[in-house]
Amino acid sequence: MTAEEKIEKRLAKLAQAIGPDETLIENVMSRIDAISFGKPGKTKKTKNKLLIRRLIMNRFTKLTAAAVIIVIVVGIGIYYFTGDGTTPVYGMSDLPELFRKARVIHTQGLNYFPRHAMPDGQEIPPVEMEQWIDMENGRVRFTTCGLTSNQNGFRITVGETISDGEYKLSLLHTDKWAIFFKISEYQRMLEKHYSLDQMFGQMFGDVERLDSFVKTGQEKIEGVEYDIWEGEVTHPVTKHTGLYKCWLSPSSGETKRIQAWVKQSDGQYQLDYEYDRIKRDVAVPDGIFTMEVPQDYELRSTKETAIPLELDDGGSVHCGSCTLDSRITFTLSDGSVILGWCSFDRESETSQEDLFENLEFGGFLPKLPVEIWGLKPSGWTGDITYVGRHSAYTQKGDKFIEWSLYVPEGLPPARSEMLGYDVLYRFNLEEKPKWIIGYTLDYGLQIKTEEDFDKWVIGAMAELSDDGNAPEGVTYESVLQLTKQIRESLAQ
Repeated sequence: MTAEEKIEKRLAKLAQAIGPDETLIENVMSRIDAISFGKPGKTKKTKNKLLIRRLIMNRFTKLTAAAVIIVIVVGIGIYYFTGDGTTPVYGMSDLPELFRKARVIHTQGLNYFPRHAMPDGQEIPPVEMEQWIDMENGRVRFTTCGLTSNQNGFRITVGETISDGEYKLSLLHTDKWAIFFKISEYQRMLEKHYSLDQMFGQMFGDVERLDSFVKTGQEKIEGVEYDIWEGEVTHPVTKHTGLYKCWLSPSSGETKRIQAWVKQSDGQYQLDYEYDRIKRDVAVPDGIFTMEVPQDYELRSTKETAIPLELDDGGSVHCGSCTLDSRITFTLSDGSVILGWCSFDRESETSQEDLFENLEFGGFLPKLPVEIWGLKPSGWTGDITYVGRHSAYTQKGDKFIEWSLYVPEGLPPARSEMLGYDVLYRFNLEEKPKWIIGYTLDYGLQIKTEEDFDKWVIGAMAELSDDGNAPEGVTYESVLQLTKQIRESLAQ
């Protein structure tokens, strides 16, 4: 559901409660006339007022227009009328946009561990977590932790990742070692994107479900009134259920506290995460993104010896001497998938160049040792196949990267209905190995606009190319046109 559809849905609900009050609608219009929109200047203000008047009276029914006294969209957020003008009143659905428009995000809290992780059920102490995201400069710093347990006890590992936009430093505090990586501009953008995405997941479960949260109470903390919002989110595939609670200031949009609870097998909820500091647009203290390694840590690489980190988000699988390596996945707005991948025989000394010479845009895939000919939604109860076609290829060092387009034969499931994509493969070898490959890809980055396509897809192709350029002729428009043609051919 788009943000625009969410707004209309809310207006419709409000309209049913308010009723078709003609006086109320006129009051809305008079209040609009009294508001100053835009920069100083009579012409600018008049145009904005006329625009909103037309929006209300042309787009909505009179019944729904009455609800606009509650909600009017102006720039960022949703503004509500009060007796003395307009005051922003924030709800849960406003939070993603507030965070995405922040220059700096800082969170602190505790990561709890389930009691059933220990054989004797003993309580494991929580780990302090902290995250900094510098949205403007693409710098991140965050805590990492892990837990292993058996009949002899448990072991918690704690580390940190610091990225300053040029280098990435991984620290494992538990074992006292450090390693530097050299990162590209594209990877810097990815790091920031993934950090924000992971934060949303931990805080809210499914950011697309925020409109299902309900306000359950209020609490005054340090003199400030906060609305308490709660939402229960059950993953349709894994069936795991989380309860999320958020203390949100309706006037400032400040988030004071967030708790994430996990439903146990006995039906009880156990605290999983708790954030007691969630700040936007705060000053970054000196040294936050400084890459200093404690003296007693084993330094596995330095900035001078840092290995350039190559884009390889999907991981790889090995079967005999063959490797299947997924580099990055994108899901387009129509449900089609673009996948950058490669396959090679580690024992072969023959170049794969000939396999890519006569490929056509929208044609068959290259006959690589392991060929990803299709995809299937992982964990989905339905049955649909995504058929693969060639779109482009790039070369990075001695590796040829195939950029395949996978188009669903029917209506694809929503993101929330699946875990990712299961790979459908075939071996193009003289002797077919008896290996069975179980390989699931992430849903990947969502591509909704031409700007998204140029930034992420074209950016990834350039990243995995020796000359730093994406193949010519691959555009958002040409790819969407190709998906349409493939769908039509599949329907025949």
